[in-house]
Amino acid sequence: MATLDRARWRLRLFDRVPFPEATDPADEVVEAALEDEAALAEACRGARAVVHLAGLSRPGYAWSDYQAVNVDGTRRVLEAALASGCPRVVLASSHHVAGRTPLSATTGLAEDDPFRPDTYYGASKAAAETLGRLYHDRHGLEVVCLRIGSFRERPTEWRHRWSWLSPGDLVRVVEAALVAPDPGFAVVWAVSANRAAITSSAGAEAIGYRPLDDASTYDEASLGGGELGRRYVGGEFCAEGVDGPATTR
Repeated sequence: MATLDRARWRLRLFDRVPFPEATDPADEVVEAALEDEAALAEACRGARAVVHLAGLSRPGYAWSDYQAVNVDGTRRVLEAALASGCPRVVLASSHHVAGRTPLSATTGLAEDDPFRPDTYYGASKAAAETLGRLYHDRHGLEVVCLRIGSFRERPTEWRHRWSWLSPGDLVRVVEAALVAPDPGFAVVWAVSANRAAITSSAGAEAIGYRPLDDASTYDEASLGGGELGRRYVGGEFCAEGVDGPATTR
């Protein structure tokens, strides 16, 4: 499994559930929730950067859940980094901030295009990016927002031709976000080096992200997915009735 280079990085892992025994012996482990501001601040203390991956990552929850976890949770992470003197936060955003963008032969996605979220989930990630901008502009915190594409072991849907992000390239984009000199506030389309890409590479190039994998190396005839995947950036996230209260959490 692809992972950050342990010879280069010492990790302090933070989660609300117990970590598997397979964690590296050199890793520090903090078991706490995003609501625990004191634990967050202590976890950030002495760190060079925070990689914030926690959150609800699929549709189907009520807006109040996304607000509590993805929006308020992100604000707490930014506040904890600021309070503890950690200079940089790498935020996991999503291509679903632009999910309602129609697909055509000329579609292109720039880093500064207006948000067009497809779901409450997409809207919550747009709000997280906006918070990152606020904490950079107001407090000088370095914030890199990674608009993660379709993260899979391999592409499985037609739209993954452009949106696929391989496990190896996820590690590469996080590494680039961690070491980029003076990124300020940055938005990066985090996708692989897909031949059918429709996303701008300007943000990626600015932080030195160089993806290696390409969805076109897989047989396109094997790719499934519904019609919405050919019509909208967000694919099936754009289906009617996607948003609503969750039956499980």
